[in-house]
Amino acid sequence: MSKKPNRLVHEKSPYLLQHAHNPVNWFPWGGEAFEKAKKEDKIILLSIGYSTCHWCHVMERESFEDDSTAEVLNRDFVCIKLDREERPDIDKIYMDALHAMGTQGGWPLNMFLTPSKEPILGGTYFPPENRYGKRSFKEVLRLVSEAWKNQREELIQAAGDLTQYLRDNETRTNGGKVPGTEIIETNFERYLQVYDKEFFGFKTNTVNKFPPSMALSFLVEYSLRKEEPRALEMAFNTAYAMKFGGIYDQVGGGICRYATDHEWLVPHFEKMLYDNSLYVESLSQLYRATKDPFFLDVIREIATYVRRDMTLESGGIASAEDADSEGEEGKFYLWKHSEFQAIVSDEEIQGFWNVTEDGNFEHQNILNVYWKGKNPFVDGIQFKPEFLEKLESAIGKLLSERSKRIRPLRDDKVLTSWNCLWIRALLSAYEVSGDQDYLIDAKKVYQFITKQLVGEDGSILRRFREGEAKYFGTLPDYAEFIWVSFKLFQLDEDLDAYTKGKQSLEYLLSHFASQVGPFYESFHGNEDLIVRTMEGYDGVEPSGNSTVLHLFHFLHSLGFKNHDLEAKANSIFAYFLPELTTNSLSYPSMISAFQKFQYPSKEVLVVYKDKDMAEVRSIRKKLGELKDPGLVWLVLEESKAKALVPELELLMGRGAGSGMMFYVCRNFSCELPKDNWEETLTLIQQ
Repeated sequence: MSKKPNRLVHEKSPYLLQHAHNPVNWFPWGGEAFEKAKKEDKIILLSIGYSTCHWCHVMERESFEDDSTAEVLNRDFVCIKLDREERPDIDKIYMDALHAMGTQGGWPLNMFLTPSKEPILGGTYFPPENRYGKRSFKEVLRLVSEAWKNQREELIQAAGDLTQYLRDNETRTNGGKVPGTEIIETNFERYLQVYDKEFFGFKTNTVNKFPPSMALSFLVEYSLRKEEPRALEMAFNTAYAMKFGGIYDQVGGGICRYATDHEWLVPHFEKMLYDNSLYVESLSQLYRATKDPFFLDVIREIATYVRRDMTLESGGIASAEDADSEGEEGKFYLWKHSEFQAIVSDEEIQGFWNVTEDGNFEHQNILNVYWKGKNPFVDGIQFKPEFLEKLESAIGKLLSERSKRIRPLRDDKVLTSWNCLWIRALLSAYEVSGDQDYLIDAKKVYQFITKQLVGEDGSILRRFREGEAKYFGTLPDYAEFIWVSFKLFQLDEDLDAYTKGKQSLEYLLSHFASQVGPFYESFHGNEDLIVRTMEGYDGVEPSGNSTVLHLFHFLHSLGFKNHDLEAKANSIFAYFLPELTTNSLSYPSMISAFQKFQYPSKEVLVVYKDKDMAEVRSIRKKLGELKDPGLVWLVLEESKAKALVPELELLMGRGAGSGMMFYVCRNFSCELPKDNWEETLTLIQQ
C-alpha cells in the first residue's frame, strides 16, 4: 500500500479517507478533476461507495491498492472517488444510468464518463481476475481505453443519447389524473401475496430479506382504517421476527442492514442509522395499535444502542457501523460455543439463542431465536419474569465481554436527513409512550442540526464532520428536517421549531419545485449535475417526495393558509400514478401518505391557560395513544394559539374558556367545544 497520500487526504468523508493512501491518483468530485479530464482528453472513472460497504472494501484491497492497476488508472483515466452518502444526488444520476444500460445496481458503482460527465459504461464490483462471470477490472480498463482511442465519436454519441434519455425521463408530463382509492386495497393484496407465513417478512427478493419498516407502518395504518386483522398480523409477526432473528444484535441492540436468507438468520452485519430509525417508528405504531409492551421494550433497546454507540460528543448521531472488523465480516458479533459457555453457562439461555458447538455461521454462533411453526400474533409470546431476569443478566455479561473486542469502524459523519429520521423515531416513541427521555434525546439532536446545518434563511446543508458543514442539502434533508420541526411544535409546543420548519418549507418550495408536480432531489443552484432527478421510490429511506406528502397532510389538516397543499399533493400523486399502480410495494411511504389523504381527517384542538404542565402532558399522551389513524391533534397554550391564528385556520376563534377547551372537527366542521376529556373522547370515537 502506498504511503504517499493522494488528494483525498484533505477530505472529511471517512469513505474518501479510506482511499487517501491508495496508489491511485484519486480526485474528489469537483472542478479540478473535470478540467484535467478535458485538458488531457481522458475518460473519467467515477467510483462511488460508502465507508461501511463490504464489496467497496474488497475492490479497494484487490484493485485500488494494487500498484499495477493504479498505474493503468493513472495513465489512462482521471479517477474520482465519491461518497454516495454525502452526494446522493450524484449517485442517483449514475445509478439510473446503470439501470438504463440494463445492469443491476449496487455498490461500489464504477462508471466511466466523458470529460463532460456523461455516462459511457458502468458496473458494480469488478474482480481482479475473470471470475463470477465478470471480466477482470484490468480487462475492462483496457477495453474502455481502446474504445476511447478508436471509437470516440460513437462513445460520445451514445453517452449523449443516454444523458438525453435520463433528462427526458425526469421531464415526463403529468397526466393530472390522481390515483383512485383502489390502489390502497391492491397494495394490501400485494403484501398478502409476498408475505412469508413461515419466517415472516416479505419475499420480494430471491435471496435477501430487508427490514420492511415502511411497509409495516402502512399495514398498521391500513389495519386500523379497514379493521383488517391480516394487515396487523403481517406487521406484528414481521416486527417480532426482525427482533429475534440474527439480523438483530441480541447483545447490543440495533438492527443490521439485511439478512442474506429468508429466515432472518445471517445478516450483512453493517448497522445503518436509517434502518434503526424506521424500525423504531414502525414499532411505535405497532405499540399504539396493540398496546403490547414488547414493542416498547425493543424501542428502549434500540434507543439505548444509539445513545451508547452512535451518539457523538458534538450532539449529532453517526451514520453507520461497518460490517467488518479486523478484516472479517461479522467478527465483532460472533460467538464460539466455548467462549459463550465461559460467560453464560445457563443451558436455557444457550437453547433460547440456539448456541451450539457446530454453530450456524462458519462454526461460530449468530445469536437468534427460532420461531418456525409459531405465530406470535395469534399465539401470544409470554416469557416468565425469572427467565427475563436471567436473559438480562446474560446480555449484561456478554456486552461487557464484547466491549473488549476491536469494534467495527463507525462512520461518524452526521447526515441531516438520517439524523432527522432518528429524531422522527424518538418523537414517535415519545408520542405513544409519554417517556420524556425520548423527547429530551430528540431535542438534543435537533439543536445540533439547527446549530450546525441549518442557515438563517432556512437553507440546509447535508453533512457535518469534524467541524465542517458541507454540500447543499437534498430534498430528503429538507423534507425530514421540516417534518420533525412541525412534530416538535405539535408534541412540545416548540414555536421556535415551528418557525424554523416554516422557513425551510418556504426555501424548499422556492428552490426545489418542478413544473410537473414532484420536487427535484437537488437544489436549483447545484451546477455540477448533468440531470436534476425527481424521486418517489422509497428505497432505504422514504423518498423526499413521500415525506413532503406526509408533511402536507399534517399542515393541510391544521389549515395551513399560505399554500394550497392539497393541490400540490395531488399533483405529486398524479405524477407517480404509473408507479403507484404497477409497483406500489416500492412506494410504501408514498402509499401511506396517499391513504391519509383519501380518508376524512379528524382534527382535535385543545387550548389551555393557567394549567399545570403535568396535566397538559397527560392530555397530549391520551391523544398520542389514540388508535384513530385519521386523527390530527394540537395542544396549545392560548397566547400561542392566538399568535398563530393568521397562519393556521384551525385556531381561528378558539380560546381556552375558563381553563381548557376541547374542539373536535371533521374536515374543519367543528362540534360544540367541550371542557372535559371524557366528553371529548366520546366525540372523537363517534
